[in-house]
Amino acid sequence: MQKKFTLYTTSILPSGFKYPEHYIQLSKGIDFPENFIWWFEDANMEGGELAWNLRMKYKEWKHIGERNLIPFAQLNDDAAFFDGDDTTGNPRVIVIDLGNKQRSYELESFEDWLNDALEDSGIKKE
Repeated sequence: MQKKFTLYTTSILPSGFKYPEHYIQLSKGIDFPENFIWWFEDANMEGGELAWNLRMKYKEWKHIGERNLIPFAQLNDDAAFFDGDDTTGNPRVIVIDLGNKQRSYELESFEDWLNDALEDSGIKKE
């Protein structure tokens, strides 16, 4: 079971992009939820490298276009990305179905995504 993960380094991230603080804390294993079914991408693992290398190949997916996607989590065919063009430190989250170009949606923030992901995992937020 995953307990922490390595973030992509600023040297490869879009200029000015900032991760959400809660995401940074989770990467360090702080308050990492038990029985969480989503898998966070780890920049030092083969899957994380693959996710990074494939991120710009999703331009044909509904609502994606030229967006600069930063992969951060996956569950089966669903992959979650930060909007890499956002520099606020609270980027929107884009979720796509890797097997269906017509299925994608956006959430306002990482916290919104995390609340949904906790619910997917059967975890009640305290």
